[in-house]
Amino acid sequence: MTSWWRKIKVGVIACCPAAVLTACGIFTPTALQSQARATITINPHQHGPTLTRIALGMNVAEWDSHLYSPTVVSRLQDLGVGVLRWPGGSYADVWDWETNPKALAQFGELVDRLHIQGIVTVNYGTGTAQQAAAEVHFANILHHYGIEYWEIGNEQYGAGAYPGAWEANDLANKGPRAYAHRVVQFVRSMRKVDPYIKIGVDATIPGIWPSGFFQRWDRTMLPIVAPYINFIAVHWYPENPGQENNAALLTDPARIPKYMARLRQYLAPYVHRIKIFTEETNNVSSSPDNQTISLVNALFLVEDYNGWLEQGAQNVSWWDLHNSPNSASPLKGPGLTIKGYGDYGILSAGSTGEPALNTPFAPYYGYLLMHRFVTPGAKYVTATSNQAALVVYAVRWPNREIHVMVINSSPTRTYQVTVIGLRSLTGKMGTFYEYSLQHPTLQTAQRSWTNTLTVAPYSITVVDAE
Repeated sequence: MTSWWRKIKVGVIACCPAAVLTACGIFTPTALQSQARATITINPHQHGPTLTRIALGMNVAEWDSHLYSPTVVSRLQDLGVGVLRWPGGSYADVWDWETNPKALAQFGELVDRLHIQGIVTVNYGTGTAQQAAAEVHFANILHHYGIEYWEIGNEQYGAGAYPGAWEANDLANKGPRAYAHRVVQFVRSMRKVDPYIKIGVDATIPGIWPSGFFQRWDRTMLPIVAPYINFIAVHWYPENPGQENNAALLTDPARIPKYMARLRQYLAPYVHRIKIFTEETNNVSSSPDNQTISLVNALFLVEDYNGWLEQGAQNVSWWDLHNSPNSASPLKGPGLTIKGYGDYGILSAGSTGEPALNTPFAPYYGYLLMHRFVTPGAKYVTATSNQAALVVYAVRWPNREIHVMVINSSPTRTYQVTVIGLRSLTGKMGTFYEYSLQHPTLQTAQRSWTNTLTVAPYSITVVDAE
């Protein structure tokens, strides 16, 4: 569920092999940490999905007064963000763009300046197809921003079709069939203006609310809209407030392959034409606490992004860039910043009790490491670990470089890792990045590749093997 008032965050990451970590002072195991051996196997010749230019996304909002500052523009460039989703979750279904066209112009100029793409969510809940078409005309015909992706409404399954409603919708019929038929009207009106835009709709993740109700959202809506759309947009917040648990959060991404398989079933026979976007994601569905701004959420971020992208999602967009603090009793434990608030943003909004404006929270560093790990055109290759606590991903870049990411979800155990499958890289120089429990700032070192790694507790390690 997205509320326009609700989100921001914090993060921590780790990387580097044993020799480099100790030699550079990046990580030295302590006596209090247990150690174990592990094996990672990589097959660089067995390819999976190819990453698109919009793979790394970020949600931004019309109500973010800091969005267009030079500092924020620089941060977005540093993160390698490929697409910005706007105007801000549920706010899209109450915002009338015609009352403030300058805001749409500012957003169009931002994505143009960054040379990236935009996803604009048009107002379905309190708007009309004619207003949406006029918005496309303003952005792409009058101002030539070339915004390619347009989504019709935000989380309209949460507008009253099922018990519980948070999304604005002033229509009498709010069910999936009514949404689908009205979407077709929106699509026709918008494509009369610009036939080249790509249009998406709100979908749910199988097995998650409102799954199980008699009139199922996806199964009812998708057969009607499938001939007209280009993508579906799902949102994923695996935890509910009051039930946050670090260990559970870091195993939740293991469910993503099942979700993607079910979504593809629902999209048949259009599965090769209709893409899947994970347009909103963070750790908890509402009322964020200190877990959201802590290292553990940085670990979740990289598992989350890799989980969806490795399964073929075209885009994953974090919620969100700036938000505001939510007062909450702090959770306690390793990898948690002990603060009496949570924040969905990856950058501080500078609110009372928060760090200075635009100070990165921990998930920022997780996102930064995703940018170090992947690039448009890279392909996932097969990578496995023999230890449940170690999650590993590998990609082959277009220049043939192999990049490896290892996430250690154990808060106490250091792993001495042997890497199998990259023997041809032995002796070649590589760049090692680390973000960890012991080193909550990004560490970087260069050294020759030796097919061994020391992976710190609660850490993200990225190796760019040249």
